[in-house]
Amino acid sequence: MAAGNYRKYLSSTGLVLTLVLAGCGGSDGGVASASSPGTIAPPASYTKLVDMSGNRTFQTAGVHYASSAAGISNPSTDQFGSGVTVVYTAASDSYQLTAPGGATATFTPADFQPAASAPTVPNVAAYQKTSGSTSDILRLIVPTLNGVPLSYVTIGSWGHSVSGATTLYLALGGAPTIASDMPKAGTASYAVTVGGTAVVPNGAGGATANPLNGAATGTFSANFATGAITNSVHLLSTTGTDFGTFNGTGTIASASPGFSGTFAGTTTSTFSGAFFGPQATEMGMAYFIGTPTFSVGGVVTGLKN
Repeated sequence: MAAGNYRKYLSSTGLVLTLVLAGCGGSDGGVASASSPGTIAPPASYTKLVDMSGNRTFQTAGVHYASSAAGISNPSTDQFGSGVTVVYTAASDSYQLTAPGGATATFTPADFQPAASAPTVPNVAAYQKTSGSTSDILRLIVPTLNGVPLSYVTIGSWGHSVSGATTLYLALGGAPTIASDMPKAGTASYAVTVGGTAVVPNGAGGATANPLNGAATGTFSANFATGAITNSVHLLSTTGTDFGTFNGTGTIASASPGFSGTFAGTTTSTFSGAFFGPQATEMGMAYFIGTPTFSVGGVVTGLKN
């Protein structure tokens, strides 16, 4: 399938492959040019995911952690701009991913997995490749709220395995809110969708995965005057197992759309994300929660109320 038709097919299902794990940068960034001294700067402009095209380089925010048959562990926080970098090349319809620490993978249309992608799996495009002892699995997800796709934020999940040792990168990106367009006053709450997997060790060297998508709920609020973030996640699995509610606090980074923080009542935890679109209209973050009996990795995306 030609690259143009390929992108058109995925766009028709609500997926955006001309963006992937997007962030800022690249050609046609959708940002108004700076004004000369003494003039009034024009309002910032943004390109929606479905309208992006051409060669691009993107940054993301998120978390990454080790994943094995025994569970998930050792989380690391990837602040916005220091997470996975994605270089999209239009001519080859390919994506080169570079992780913090230097791990890389390039995905082309030959690596596309139709059976794990839309329309069979709604709002997902999946890739997989193996070379020697290295294997990579990439899932690109267009988040929705009440069944409606968000316009400026998207999700990427990249599993990178070398000789059986796997690191999972959860990344959020899209059209990030321009630093000068970030609200400087007031507060805002967001209607959110919570996804993820709770992993419970079984005591025999293995673990049980409990999907949360569609059952877990949460809250997210930002105080743009103080830079404070407050949030919560109620970790309810699709089979009805309740792993409890965890409350988080964090901070918006200076001169950036990025934010990060931790959750109370855990042995280890982190969340990291960013605001997207005009005036922080959307948000996205990845999180990790570890307790003595289970660990959870997942994502939260939302729209300003």
